Amino acid sequence: MIKKTSLDSKKKYSKFIESKPNFFPKKVTDSISISHLKNSFEFDIVFKNSVYFHKNFLTINAMRTSDFSYKIRNKKQGRVIESSILLGFSINKKVGKANKRNLIKRRLKAIMQNLVKEKKLYNLTLIFVARKEILNLSFTDLQNHINYSLKKLNQMLSKNSKFNKL
Repeated sequence: MIKKTSLDSKKKYSKFIESKPNFFPKKVTDSISISHLKNSFEFDIVFKNSVYFHKNFLTINAMRTSDFSYKIRNKKQGRVIESSILLGFSINKKVGKANKRNLIKRRLKAIMQNLVKEKKLYNLTLIFVARKEILNLSFTDLQNHINYSLKKLNQMLSKNSKFNKL
């Protein structure tokens, strides 16, 4: 009987191991990660050194992440930036209560994640400044506006690049 139980326990153990998820997943090297701006110092760097595209309901400030990390290193901040996209949100209390402001943040994050998955977006630091009129827009209208404005911002950033002037 002892041998029989030991065989049963081995079968149970092997089933247990097979049902366990893999705790060491393979690293995906071609994925682009999204991170967020952490403090007012980082927001100030982007506001002072960025180009922007403005509509009456949303302003987007954009800066290359490589330039942003260079500015952070010069100021001797302890932060190491590993992601290629940094996002910041500035939504005033005049826009609405917390649930409305969080709705706007969720919509903007979802749109940015879709753009990253489609690999249309990389090496950017972006700040979204929302106005009250953004609540009247549908998700698709907002998505179309962000696509258009990011194309314009990429053109503006390429014109301001040091390498294009050489």
